[in-house]
Amino acid sequence: MTAVAGIGAAQPLAREAPEATIGGEHAEPVPEALSALPRKRALFAVDSYFRDGWDDLLAVVPDPWPLLDRHATLLLKPDAVAGRRLEAALEWLLEQDAVIVAAEIVALDRHSARAMWWYQWNVATKERRDLVDALVRAGGSLLLVARLPEAPIPATLRLSGLKGPADPARREPWQLRHRLDDDDLLVDFVHTADEPADLVREFGVLLDGRDRRRVYADLAAGADREDKARELIAELYRRSPGHDLSYDRALERGARGEPAEPWDSVVLGATVVNPSVPGRTALLTGVTTAQWEHAAVREPRPLCRERALPGPLVHKEGLGEVFLTDHLADGSGGVVLAGELPAAHRFYNDLPSAGIDLLSVLEMCRQGCYVLAHGHHGVPQNVRFGLRELSGRLTADPDAVRDRRVRVEVDVARRFSSGLALDYRVAAFDGTELATARSSFSWWGEAEWRELRAAGRARHGLGARIGAPDRTGLFPAARNVGRTHDGNVVLADLVRRHGETTARVAVDPANPAMFEHPQDRVPGMVLLEAARQAALWTMSRHFGVPAGRLAVRRFDARFAAAAELDARLACIATVSADRGGKGAVIVRFVQDGVEPAEVMVEVVRA
Repeated sequence: MTAVAGIGAAQPLAREAPEATIGGEHAEPVPEALSALPRKRALFAVDSYFRDGWDDLLAVVPDPWPLLDRHATLLLKPDAVAGRRLEAALEWLLEQDAVIVAAEIVALDRHSARAMWWYQWNVATKERRDLVDALVRAGGSLLLVARLPEAPIPATLRLSGLKGPADPARREPWQLRHRLDDDDLLVDFVHTADEPADLVREFGVLLDGRDRRRVYADLAAGADREDKARELIAELYRRSPGHDLSYDRALERGARGEPAEPWDSVVLGATVVNPSVPGRTALLTGVTTAQWEHAAVREPRPLCRERALPGPLVHKEGLGEVFLTDHLADGSGGVVLAGELPAAHRFYNDLPSAGIDLLSVLEMCRQGCYVLAHGHHGVPQNVRFGLRELSGRLTADPDAVRDRRVRVEVDVARRFSSGLALDYRVAAFDGTELATARSSFSWWGEAEWRELRAAGRARHGLGARIGAPDRTGLFPAARNVGRTHDGNVVLADLVRRHGETTARVAVDPANPAMFEHPQDRVPGMVLLEAARQAALWTMSRHFGVPAGRLAVRRFDARFAAAAELDARLACIATVSADRGGKGAVIVRFVQDGVEPAEVMVEVVRA
């Protein structure tokens, strides 16, 4: 595809306007999700500052779209430092429900100033360029990167609108430039990136490669850097003396013959300089919300199905354990996921039947919890998660499904304090519905999590050191609990008496399929597997058929507490319904009087 970028109006003696065509032979096209302006995408495609910023972003954050949707920059220039406006700007930013995720002192000069405003300064007068040179060389600037709440419009565009125009007469009281109360057209204190493409390009201008990659990593980590921002403000104030930036006082000093103060020439010059050459149009103008809203109704980018999402995004260390391949906000508050259910997994495909397994569908949805939290709700990467609910049912014949590549539509049912509840609709890419599911989960900071875990272990008389689980006892053959590999059996000492099955959960942390990385408790998915095995063992005796001829079509699981690895965990299964070939089993987990989870399992004759 070739993009066209007109480079000027027709000259008096020219027969036609000069034109530049930029196609695939020049540079890789800029994705439409970065800018609503085709002209900008064409120009940025061959802009080395943009390419530097984009290449480093992809190297650090393989899935950059949520980061670009949620983050915006605020550059506080040397006039904001001299005028002591930095704290006011920071407080205003925090009032917008922003989280400061990166803060850097940057030094502008005439070269970086021209690079920053390259596509607007084709209309700038020589006087304006000279004045800005003097301004940016007067001291350091503060770059803040903020994460804003999720919305259909990118955070860059929202913050740019909230900043307010350069013309004081057009400002609203709620805008940043009104809060900073400046009176000049050029000494305007702040700059924001207009769109995600501008954020990427300006990182290429303002930061060298090492700093750029470090800041991108800060954005991905999502930690609150407000304290660092305040430290840098104090440092900039130590470096640069304050100034009143008053036009009237600068005039008075001149009238009295007093020596001019450092900022007087900038303040006075801003009132008399002619900023733009008459009759000329900037190469690029600002983008409007209406343009983005128009762009949003276009066909969204296709979901990627060729590679797994980064392991850390779904809290996995091995890519073979990642079932999701892409995610995309759908424009109506939901998210669409793409994924592929495993076909040869040593745990999820260790079944008598080769059909779709509900547990693998629920694992995909569970991974979606992390994607929604980190990628679309700004939850930092370094928090701890815990399931509250994970439920689902198959809506198609699992043996009839041949294509394991699926599309998952996720609706956010509700957001509560440090938690989300999600509804899922899972379908093949041809539209065939496979399953529905629901999850609810919470997250905690590390200190809060440690306190919570210490209290939980104390209830069982356990200390901080986590011991090994008890793997002794009599284990059933894998075929008797719906498995084919004995290493995947998680129950021991099963007994059925008076219509109730009791067993002991005996997990093996050395099983890499269930414990893909070290855990400080029994994982929720392992408890679901224990419930499945208990239900199949129970219903095979209730129906009088082998467990291999039964299948699980539904789970409804509630999690109330952590199940400790090194304390006896009992499993109690009771048949709650029998509808002739379809039954329900309630499975309760009990540990020293605490019930970590309860699961309803619906079992049918295969």
